[in-house]
Amino acid sequence: MKNKKIEREIIIDTEQAQERRVAVVEDKVLEEYYIERDEQHRHMGSVYKGRVENIIPAINAAFVDIGLEKNGFIHIDDVFASNLDAMELEDEDEEEGEKKPQPQNKPKQKNRKDLKISDILKEKQEIIVQVVKEPISTKGCRLTTDISLPGRFLVLMPFEKQIAISRRIGNVQERKRLRQMAKEVNLPEGCGLIIRTAAEGCTKKAFENDVAYLVNTWKEIEEKHRSTSAPALLHPELDLVLRTIRDSYGEDVSRIVVNTKEDYDRVMEFVKSFVPEAKSNVRLYEGDVPIFERFNVQKDIDRAFRRNVWLKSGGYIVIDQTEAMIAIDVNSGRHTSSDNQEETVTKTNLEAADEIARQLKLRNIGGLVVVDFIDMHSKQNQKEVVMRLQSALKKDKAKSSILPLSEFGLLEMTRQRVTESIRQSVYDECPYCHGRGLVKSLLSICLELQRALQSLLSLEKEKDVRIDVNPSVAASLRDNLDILKKLEEQYKANLTITSNPKMDLEDYKFYDALSGKALQLKRR
Repeated sequence: MKNKKIEREIIIDTEQAQERRVAVVEDKVLEEYYIERDEQHRHMGSVYKGRVENIIPAINAAFVDIGLEKNGFIHIDDVFASNLDAMELEDEDEEEGEKKPQPQNKPKQKNRKDLKISDILKEKQEIIVQVVKEPISTKGCRLTTDISLPGRFLVLMPFEKQIAISRRIGNVQERKRLRQMAKEVNLPEGCGLIIRTAAEGCTKKAFENDVAYLVNTWKEIEEKHRSTSAPALLHPELDLVLRTIRDSYGEDVSRIVVNTKEDYDRVMEFVKSFVPEAKSNVRLYEGDVPIFERFNVQKDIDRAFRRNVWLKSGGYIVIDQTEAMIAIDVNSGRHTSSDNQEETVTKTNLEAADEIARQLKLRNIGGLVVVDFIDMHSKQNQKEVVMRLQSALKKDKAKSSILPLSEFGLLEMTRQRVTESIRQSVYDECPYCHGRGLVKSLLSICLELQRALQSLLSLEKEKDVRIDVNPSVAASLRDNLDILKKLEEQYKANLTITSNPKMDLEDYKFYDALSGKALQLKRR
């Protein structure tokens, strides 16, 4: 029996001037969601001419000024001396490998441990770098000198002479055919190629068109490199809309729908030169109903921000994202369809494995992930759940690594993190709880304030004190004036409560009631 063909759609919403959203839908189910805002400009993939600002010998790394708010970070493992000035590669041909090949001039691993960052880079040195990871939280961009320029079917590597092929192309004959075509295309001396998964089944003409576009792009970068001084942007990566079409369009995409005339024209212009067979599949949406509502995408986006995600069987998963890791808990919920508890649990875990892989990709969650599956007694069932998760993650472009279930029934895995998660892009930290998800009770705040006030009165000479608090706290204090009166009597003080709606619930401040001077609490 043949596998059912998956139908994919790319839905593009650019109606809001400051935001672009793209949804990739497979068989009417949201599989990928991307959001890009003007205030969160994407840098990953862009090529810069940078200037080395600081060498940090302790971590064998350097900070590079590329013209952004924060300096980029580059580790010695991402610095290849052959790429820095002459931009030349040794004229040596090697058989292509299954993984992305390392540059020919990169020192061998056994000698690399003895190499210091100061042996390769010097302060104020100008170098060409590419952003490989977006700035996240307080960290700047992660950089590399190993430049790679992606096309639709191929990736041009200006400093590597090898040819690599995507692991996801499994057919041996097809791999040989693609490798041979890659060897026959006209490349500048010293350049190499990576054959992308999308190249499977494509023609030699398509290869040649891709190479022509990429080589021309590289020549433009070289020219700008020669004519500008650092820091400077040499080549910007495509924006979200065009980048998604380049990376996601294939024979299984039935249509690309855009909801603004300006971006429809821009998409049409792009596909004419880059993806000509997609022209007939581009549609302009002009309906009154918001495009994501019309294509039933918005409900899935809303689910991506919920802590609990329900499964079709009646079970559910709980996703908690912290600074250190992501914790996912699987629960059986209402799933009681079988008298056999082991069978019910395994079925829920299998369904959860599929949904976890989907949610990680949908939410763009990266880093360490710990999954607490429902306990299974059968080793075979445990193995089946792990294999199901591994299989579901194969559709994810981000790299992941999975460990077997531990003796406590926990599964540990990592997922590549190169950009902020959807939650980080959309939400700001709560000014009240500062990311804890909890705020102190009014009683706790009042008791804490009373202890602080007692310390202040025991140390300060001023006895006329104004207490500024949130209105809710002020109301609670006024309901318990006896406590404040006792403090007034004990310290011969005069206390005044002032309600300030601009203050956070947990915040309070003390002032000299006569001068207005802020009173700082001093510890003994």
